[in-house]
Amino acid sequence: MKKMSLLSLGVLILWVAGCGDKAPAPLYQPDSKEYEFFQKLSEKAPILNPDESNKLVEAKSFSVYTNDIMPIIYRQWSRHANNMAQIPDQQISQFVYYAAAQQAERKLLEAAAEKNNISVSQDTLEAEMQKIYASSGGEEKFAETIQQQGLTLEYVKKDVKSNLLATQYLQNMVFDTVTVEEEEVKIKYQEPKTATVRHILLMTQGKSEDEKAEIRNQAEELVERAKSGEDFAELAKQYSEDPGSKEKGGLYEDFPKGRMVKSFEDASFNLPIGSISDVVETEYGYHVIKIVDRKKETKPLEEVQGQLEQTLLREKKNQVYDAVIESLKEKSDYKEIYTI
Repeated sequence: MKKMSLLSLGVLILWVAGCGDKAPAPLYQPDSKEYEFFQKLSEKAPILNPDESNKLVEAKSFSVYTNDIMPIIYRQWSRHANNMAQIPDQQISQFVYYAAAQQAERKLLEAAAEKNNISVSQDTLEAEMQKIYASSGGEEKFAETIQQQGLTLEYVKKDVKSNLLATQYLQNMVFDTVTVEEEEVKIKYQEPKTATVRHILLMTQGKSEDEKAEIRNQAEELVERAKSGEDFAELAKQYSEDPGSKEKGGLYEDFPKGRMVKSFEDASFNLPIGSISDVVETEYGYHVIKIVDRKKETKPLEEVQGQLEQTLLREKKNQVYDAVIESLKEKSDYKEIYTI
């Protein structure tokens, strides 16, 4: 099951509402196009009611509200304003959750940067803004674009500065210590490069604990049926709730490490080829996985050494990042109010 990286949201995160325990006022006026958009969207996702500002995440020094992520959602989906019914409820819930998590993680990093006396100069901020203008067809074109999205240049600059602070903290205090040794590259070269699996997903998002227990029983029954010899592809077509693979008999073909969520990836790359997993749980639900094949790198080590070094460096940085975020969450009494 493909993972939704926080970076894969593909949108500009903007700091709109204030922090603290007191909920900010609703973001949009009733006569605005944004208000109308969220009024329609809230029929599918009540948490996004434009007359409210609902808390999604809280910590010691900040909270994240729906106000904070509404500009993100509007930027991403406003073009679908007349076809709201086409956006699956589950997709909306996932996007709200991950956008809130990304906003909260950045605030954690920003606070850590300030604690370590890391700052962003006005010259650095302006240089970054010039890059953004250049990639958007110029400052005037960029201003027109964000205005259409209900944003202002002031908000964008605050967002860019926040991103720069978080990035600088990670680079100076975290990533500078990450290195890759030659022996690690050789070991990486011997590992499987890709995996091919079939899987069945029974979704649990938004379900009660009793419902989850019943779904797990269904997943365990499917494990027994698959291990007893029933055609796995046919079972996937009949029972899987993963729209990305259901009609292909649950097939995910030749995917590299880092593409799927961790527990799914661990099973895919570690279980024997031809075997069928027990029930594997992810944030999406319960999976049954059949390991079809794995492939190693076929090019000479010398030819791919640089690429492997970069892959290892990225993997190590991701691991360190996750550890840093978890540490910051513990210190800040981090709590998710909105979950999926």
